Amino acid sequence: MVRSVLLINTNTLRPPVSPVGLESVGETLRQVKVPVRVLDLAFEAEWSAALNRELEAGELFMVGLSVRNTDDCCFATRKSFIPWIREIVTRIRLVSRLFVVLGGVGFSVMPETILRLTGADAGIAGDGEEAMLALVECLAKDETFFHLPNLVYWRDGNIHSNHRVAVDLRRMPPPRRCLFDNRRYEQHGAAVGVETKRGCAQRCIFCADPLAKGNIVRLRPPSTVVQELQNLVDQEVSWFHFCDSEFNLPLEHAREVCRAIIEAGLGNKIGWYCYCAPIPFDEELARLMKRAGCAGINFGVDSLCDEQLGRLGRSHNLNELEKLVLILRKTELNYMFDLLIGGPGETEETVKTTIERVRRLDVPLCGMAVGVRVYPGTPLAQAIAEGCVEGRLYPQRESAPGEPIFYLSPHID
Repeated sequence: MVRSVLLINTNTLRPPVSPVGLESVGETLRQVKVPVRVLDLAFEAEWSAALNRELEAGELFMVGLSVRNTDDCCFATRKSFIPWIREIVTRIRLVSRLFVVLGGVGFSVMPETILRLTGADAGIAGDGEEAMLALVECLAKDETFFHLPNLVYWRDGNIHSNHRVAVDLRRMPPPRRCLFDNRRYEQHGAAVGVETKRGCAQRCIFCADPLAKGNIVRLRPPSTVVQELQNLVDQEVSWFHFCDSEFNLPLEHAREVCRAIIEAGLGNKIGWYCYCAPIPFDEELARLMKRAGCAGINFGVDSLCDEQLGRLGRSHNLNELEKLVLILRKTELNYMFDLLIGGPGETEETVKTTIERVRRLDVPLCGMAVGVRVYPGTPLAQAIAEGCVEGRLYPQRESAPGEPIFYLSPHID
């Protein structure tokens, strides 16, 4: 019998988040007849027992763990998820000698640190579909894998990272989305994730998306996005989240996706949410989004002070935000602004100005994060390391490896 790969969704947050990347990796393996089993810890009350059952069922030669987030990204709690991944790896080690590989967006942000702290055998940084298939083929043939792109691995007691190669999304077939019970996610309050692109070319000083997904935006053909949506609708899923960094970048691709949804007759059958950049955004896109089933947009605005936006590396300004609100009001699209308080140069005055302008614009809903997560490899982390940014870091002590670190402007109490 051909041995199987066990893929484990490790994310247990609530509401649950469907494992889009892990499912795509699993489908890639299945397309070439690699047997795949899945374990979804999002719905396992006794995760250790469930894991033992899968491991004891036998006929496995590899276990893949998804690492969606490194931590809860919350200044108040600063909870790292790396110990949780380490606990799962340790449990696997207690009952088997299987090869354990990590992957996912969270892993890709700080792969060497996470591999070192968890004790897994290897990891895949960046796109996982082709890299995982290549690794499986090497292990199945007992061949060396140290040359594989995207691989992070142990060798001679040290960790090595190979160069990253991005998947050509245009060549990937529409995912069937049948490995995980996506309907169950919707029943538990989740909007099921779907990608229309990968990568982010924005230059926000704090964001880890370019590190994890690449700084070149790669587009999926709208037809394959629609086919994926249809596959999920056929499973009685009707609520979605387009989990791109920014749905409207580039603008014309977003329009094309909306038109394809409308032409397929799905606009009145589904509802969906997305993240959008404040610019570019126009009335044509807003109307297309509404006809295609868009139920709400989260705009990463961060601040309504032009000086502060410049310091954060954002490309929009107050005048453009005012125009955006007029479009949203005219087209009656539901939306919210996300604010980021406490970045470099932030003062009590800039905070007050931002809040006053939010009120003046009558923004219906606003999310606010205080404190900026400092991810290694970002422009903010580099500026702090070089002493170019004045401010306070939390925790206010020497941090443990992998522990979440937050920045707060010295002018904010």
